[in-house]
Parts: sequence; structure tokens; C-alpha cells
Amino acid sequence: MNNQYHCPVCDICHTYKSNAVPLGDGLYCQECYTKADPVHKLKAIALPMGLTTIANVVLDDARFPVWSGSSKPHQHHYGKGGLAQHTFEVVDLCLKNNAFFNTCAEGVQNKAVPFHQLFLAALFHDAGKMWDYEPTNADQTEWQGSSHKRHIHHISRSGIVWSKAWDAHPMTTVNSDEWHDAVLHAILAHHQLREWGSPVSPNTRLAWLLHLCDGISARMDDGERWDRHKDGK
Repeated sequence: MNNQYHCPVCDICHTYKSNAVPLGDGLYCQECYTKADPVHKLKAIALPMGLTTIANVVLDDARFPVWSGSSKPHQHHYGKGGLAQHTFEVVDLCLKNNAFFNTCAEGVQNKAVPFHQLFLAALFHDAGKMWDYEPTNADQTEWQGSSHKRHIHHISRSGIVWSKAWDAHPMTTVNSDEWHDAVLHAILAHHQLREWGSPVSPNTRLAWLLHLCDGISARMDDGERWDRHKDGK
């Protein structure tokens, strides 16, 4: 039995797969997984060429690696790099939970959300924040809402970004309308309620999974910031 695996970051063949960290279709060694930045880890998830081009609309945007995940210090993933970190957490949580529910939960076998749809919905779900927020100092440690935020909520903006990316790079190997609409619905529904910014509520497995994983990432970051507050940091 082959117990070796190849880490795509350090390009080394390691022993003991049980020590590896799964990410998408690949396995990372613990050291590389810890050190790798969120964008690098997102790019390491294998996609077909056409979908890679669509994903790179977000991943190659110069703002994405440095942008804040919120405009106020008390909100989740505030500060430089917060958006990329939150996006990676949501992608990772979505993929792992999707695999769990497809393989381990009785009664839902063969009902897993399509891998590539899930990845793209999670990747684009907060892309609109690159228009919503702006840094107020040169080192990008302080952030505020931009003028765009007063007109279009980041969820709606994320839907626009997704639709433009899809239209610019149409896929001929999938049902284009169904694919686009499934991902768009999940993006628009990821806050669940209209009073939280979502114009529609989740009504697919994909949308519910994205909503729940987005909430886990956000609330765990809230807890971490609360811990730092209690410790006086």
C-alpha cells in the first residue's frame, strides 16, 4: 500500500498520508499548509482550464490578497488580508463539509454539490467587498466603507462580479445557464435573510452549504478577536 504523497508547495514526496492536510484534490504537508498564504492555497486547488480562467478574475485581482474582510474593527476578518483569509476558510469549509455529507451521512449519498460549482460560489461570495471597502492609510491597517457601499451591497456586487466573469469566459462543456444561476443564487443567498443583505433566501444544497460555512468562518473569527480583547491585546 502506497503511503506517500506529494506536496505541491515544497515539491517533496512525503511519507505517511495520515499526516497530510487535504485541500481540494491535493495533499499538503503540515509545514507548507501553515506557511502558505490564502491565495496560494486557493490557486493550488485544481480546476479545469476554463474554470481556472474564471477563478483568476478574483485570484489575480491585485486587491484580493490585501483587502480587508470588513470596514469596522469589530466585524469579522477586519484588516489587511482579511478578505483572502475569510475566502479561503469558506472554500475549505465548503469542500470538506460537502465531502463529509456525501460520504458519511446516511440518506444523502450521491447528492454532493458539484465540486467546481461549490468552489466558485465560495470564491466569489464576497468578491464585492473589493468595491465596498477602502484603506484609509498607506500601510492598509485601517479601513472604511467606500462610496460604492452606499449604492450596492457587497452581496449584490459579488453577484455582478460573478456574472461578468462567467459572461467573459463562457463554458461550452457545461449547461451554461444552469451553472451560472446555481452559483449566482448561492452568492446572493449567503446571508440568508434580506435584513442581512441577501435579496433571496437559500433554496438549494449549494446555497445552504455556502451560507453555513460563511457563518462558521465569520463567527470563529469573532471568537478569536474576543479572546484577544479579553487578553488585552
